[in-house]
Amino acid sequence: MLLRMDETIDATNAQEPEAMVVNGFKVIRALDCKNPSRTLLVQRSASSEAAVLKFTAAQSLESELLESVAHPGICQLIGSGKQGDKQYVLLSYYGEQNLLDRVEQGLSIRDFQHIVLRVAAALEHLHAQGYAHGDLRPEHVLMRNQEHPVLIDFDCTYALHSADVSNTVNSSPAYLSPERIRPSTTNATPIPRAAADFYSLGVMAYQLLSGRLPFTDESVEATLQAHLQDNVPKLPAHLQDLQPLIDGLMHKDPTRRIVSRAGIKSAMGPLRKSAELLSNVIRSAAIDTSELGALFADLRLRPDELARQTKRLRSKRRRRIALQSTLTILLAGVLLAGLLTFREALLPVVEEAAAALGVIENPALTAAWREAQSLASDPNQGLSTIVAAYRRVIELAPDYENAQLALDATEKSWKQSITAAMAVNELEQAQTRLTEAQSVFAADPELTVLSLSLQNRFRAERLLISTESLLRSSGLSDEASAGAAIQAFEEILRIAPDHVAATKGLTQIGQHYGQLSAQAARDGDVAEAIRLLQQATAARSDLRELDQVRQLISQATSIQSAIAELLATAQQLRAQNRLISTDDENAAQIYLRVLATDPDNASAASGLAQITTQVMEQTQDLLDQGAINLAQARLDLAAEQGLGATPIANMRERIDSEITRRRQIAIGLEQANVLFAQGFITAPEQDNTVAKLREVLSLDPGNEEAQKQLLACANRLAQVAQQAQQAGMVLQAKTYLDLALELQPDMPLWLAWSAEWEQ
Repeated sequence: MLLRMDETIDATNAQEPEAMVVNGFKVIRALDCKNPSRTLLVQRSASSEAAVLKFTAAQSLESELLESVAHPGICQLIGSGKQGDKQYVLLSYYGEQNLLDRVEQGLSIRDFQHIVLRVAAALEHLHAQGYAHGDLRPEHVLMRNQEHPVLIDFDCTYALHSADVSNTVNSSPAYLSPERIRPSTTNATPIPRAAADFYSLGVMAYQLLSGRLPFTDESVEATLQAHLQDNVPKLPAHLQDLQPLIDGLMHKDPTRRIVSRAGIKSAMGPLRKSAELLSNVIRSAAIDTSELGALFADLRLRPDELARQTKRLRSKRRRRIALQSTLTILLAGVLLAGLLTFREALLPVVEEAAAALGVIENPALTAAWREAQSLASDPNQGLSTIVAAYRRVIELAPDYENAQLALDATEKSWKQSITAAMAVNELEQAQTRLTEAQSVFAADPELTVLSLSLQNRFRAERLLISTESLLRSSGLSDEASAGAAIQAFEEILRIAPDHVAATKGLTQIGQHYGQLSAQAARDGDVAEAIRLLQQATAARSDLRELDQVRQLISQATSIQSAIAELLATAQQLRAQNRLISTDDENAAQIYLRVLATDPDNASAASGLAQITTQVMEQTQDLLDQGAINLAQARLDLAAEQGLGATPIANMRERIDSEITRRRQIAIGLEQANVLFAQGFITAPEQDNTVAKLREVLSLDPGNEEAQKQLLACANRLAQVAQQAQQAGMVLQAKTYLDLALELQPDMPLWLAWSAEWEQ
C-alpha cells in the first residue's frame, strides 16, 4: 500500500455527542454506524425534502469535486458549510438502497448489464473532470428508483493530475487495484490512475455475479497480496459469457485494462446473442417459505386434480390467444386508419405507446433529440446552446450513440469555422468563436493550437499597422525606416506565410530601391547604384525589374573596377574581424552589395559563405560557454545583416533546444524539491521526487544538485523502511528498502538489513 513519508501509523478519533440540530437542519436519523455519526439524514422544515448532511475531513476533495461535476449518475451537491471547526456538504437524498440491497431482491443479467454501463458512464464523466472516485464498491452505489445507479461517498477521491493521493490509503482493501497497492519503480509510461476505478468496478461486478468477493483472505495483507499476484477468479459455468468482462476490468496491467464504457460494451458482446442468459436472475438473499410455497403449490395436488387443472388451463389459454389475436387485428386496423387520417395529431401518442412497449426511445428522449437537431440547424444559435442540448440527450440516454456522434461533429465543425475565419483574415469572428469553444469544451489541445495561431495573426496585424504607419511618416526613401520595415514584413510572413499585405509591402520597397539604383547607374554613380540595389534585393530578390537594373549597372564602364574595389574592401574588413557589425561598414554588407549586382560572383559568394560559417562557429562557442543571451544577440545580428537563412534557422533551433533543456532542468529540480518536502519520494508513478530527479539527470548527467537530492531520497526511504519493519509491516519495509538500495546500492548497513529481513 502507498504511504506518504510524513504519515503516522496510529491515529485517534475524537468523540463528540451528536446534535439534534445542525446549522438549522433538523436531524432525522444517522445514516452510518460511526460514533459520532458523520452522515445524517436532515430536513430544513417539515414541508421541505429530506437531504443528506455529511461531515468531511479537512483534506477531502468531495465538495470541490461535486461542485465541478454534474451527471445523473453522481450524487448532487446542494450546498456546503461549517459547524464550528467541522466542514460539511449537503447532498440530495436518493433513499438507502445500495447495489447489494438491489441484488438481494433479485437482479436480471439484463439489468446488471445496464447498471454496469451506467456506472461506467458516471466514471468516465468523473475522470473527464480530472478526478477518480478512489473507493468504488457496492455500498457506495445507491439505486435510485431501483434502476439508476448513483455514485456516493467521495472521501477517498483524488485529482488525477495531482501528486497528493494521501487520502487513498483509507480505501477498502477488497477493491484496490494492484497499481495503488504497490508503486511502480520503473521509468515506464505513466500509469493512468483513472484505470484504478475500473479495476474496482471489475471486483464489484464479480461480487454481484458470483455472490462473493474475488479475493477474501483473513488478513488485509493477504488480500492485498492476492490482488498483486493471484489470477482473476472464474465465474460459475452458466455465466462464462461474462468472464471476458471480468478479465478485462481486473487486468493487473492498467495499460491493458478495460477503462471505458465502450470497452465494457464490447466485452459484453456475446450477451446480445443469449436471450436466455439475459433473462437469468442473480440474487444474494435466500428464497423464503412463501416463495417456495408458490413455486411448488402444484406439487401438493393429487394426480386427478392436477389433470383437471391442466385441462382447464389449456382451455383458458386457447380462448385467451383467440381473443388477443382478434383484438390485435382490430387495434391494428384502427391505428392504421387513424394514422392515415390524423397522422400529425396521433404521432406523439403512438410514440409514447411504442416507448412504453420498448419499441422506440422514451418521449422525453425523442423530444430532447428533436430540440437538439432543431437548434443545430438554426444558424443563429450559439455553440453553448447546441452543445447543451446534445448533452441533455446524453444525460437521458448515455448509450445513445447518435447524440455523441452529433456532438463530436458539432465540435469539429466549429473548429473548422475558426480556421476558415482566420484564412480570410476575419480575426474578430475567429476570436469570438474560439472564446465560445473554450468556454464549452474547456481544456482542448486543438483549441490551444488554434489560440496560439490566432494570437500570432493578431500580432502580425499589429506589426503591419505599425510598419505601414512608419513608412507613411518617414517615406520609402528613408533607408533606416525601410530596413526596419523589411524585417517587420519578413516577420509577418514567418507568422503568416500567405499574408498579402506584407508581400505587397516588400514588393513596394524592392521596386522603389530598384528605381533609385537604376537612376544612380544612369548618373554614373556605380557604387551608389550597387548599394541601393542591395537594399532592393534585401526586400525582394525575385523581382524581374531588378534584372534590368543589374544589366544597366553592368553596362557602366567602371563596373568591374567598382566590384573589384568592393571585394578588396570586404577582404580588409574580414582581416579586421569586422564581419557583421552594425556600427560601421562590415564585410557581409559589402559581399551582399556585390551579389545584388552580380549574383554569380564567385568571390563574393565564397566570402559570404565563409563569414556565415565563422559567425555560426562564434555563436556555437557562446552557446557552449552557457552565454545564451550573447549567442541569441549574435544570431539576431546575423539575421539582420542578411546571412544565409538556413544556417541561421539551424542555429536558432539549437539555441531554443538549449533554452528548453535548461528550463526543464530548473523546473525538474524545483518540482523534486516540492515533492520531497511533501513526502512523495517514489509514488505516485512519474509524479514523485525520484522520477523528477532522473529526468533531470537524463538532461544533465553530471548535475550535482540532482545527485545530492537522490542521496537524500535514499536516506528517507531507508528510514521509512526501518520504521515499517519496527511496526511489523514486513511487506512495506522490504519494498521501501529495495527502493533505497536501487538508488544507493553500495550502502553496507542497508544491505545487512536486507539480508536480515529476508530471513
